[in-house]
Amino acid sequence: MVGSSPRFDMFAWQVVPWQVMRDDVRYLETLDIGTVWLGDRYLMPSEFGGSVLEAWTTLAALATCTSRVRLGTMVSDVSLRHPAMLAKQAATVDCISGGRLDLGIGPGDNIPEEIASLGLPSLPSDARIDRLREGVEVIDRLLRGRQVTHQGEYYHLHEAPLAPAPLQHPRPPLTIAAQGKKGLRVVAEQADVWVSALWAKTGDEALQGVQARNQLLNEYCAAADRDPGTIERACFVGWSDCESPFVSRAAFQDFVGRYRDAGIQRFVFSFGSAETPAPYSKWVASGAWVNRAGLEAFAAQEIKDLQGPDR
Repeated sequence: MVGSSPRFDMFAWQVVPWQVMRDDVRYLETLDIGTVWLGDRYLMPSEFGGSVLEAWTTLAALATCTSRVRLGTMVSDVSLRHPAMLAKQAATVDCISGGRLDLGIGPGDNIPEEIASLGLPSLPSDARIDRLREGVEVIDRLLRGRQVTHQGEYYHLHEAPLAPAPLQHPRPPLTIAAQGKKGLRVVAEQADVWVSALWAKTGDEALQGVQARNQLLNEYCAAADRDPGTIERACFVGWSDCESPFVSRAAFQDFVGRYRDAGIQRFVFSFGSAETPAPYSKWVASGAWVNRAGLEAFAAQEIKDLQGPDR
């Protein structure tokens, strides 16, 4: 069963130079942060800038620079890699880190620049979820040490092994990102953690969306004969203007309280610094993202207190 105290993670978007990224993650490791998550994109839309460090090689490097904090992808897009190769990368980083990997997977977005550059198929939402379901099945079986033969619509494997195996048993925790009904059904069947993003125009709209999706997930768990309490509920914060939890201590307390009441147990906040480029820098300035000053002023202590003495 998932614990009653909330958990707090940080998303560190690798759009800064490597030396800054390394130092930021080392700093976050000194706080009561559970997992540092990276994004996973080949490139971003032009309005979001063009430079982004590759996720899995960066995770491997960070694993050698840290010793406690867990590391993961928020989230790996299944369209960018064959699921067997993604499982191989995950197992490798788990070995390098001494068993500190959290694997986050999502259906992927139809980013026009990425699709055009890589020649990827532009799939409708339902098809992307079908591909996700198939990819997750392959990844789950490989990470559990099974030799996989699979003939699906998107992927084909014949007696595929995975060696070395990950250190964590039965496999590294699996986080699946889902916003819609079909994706939530995949979560109910396969995930250890569900993550929902706060993409909305207003705070009320974001909160109501989380509440509705949380209730749907409970219903899909019941249909799958799964205890809904075995799936941790997380939200990914900071990628819209609808919430600014770091503008003050009171705003942080209010935000965490409202979303805990909505069923959220784990918060993935976004971290930025003076090196964070536009357009993300606007979210650092607005308090949607947190920087070192905000953490040291109040947020780090709030996070420590909310997680309790057993963290």
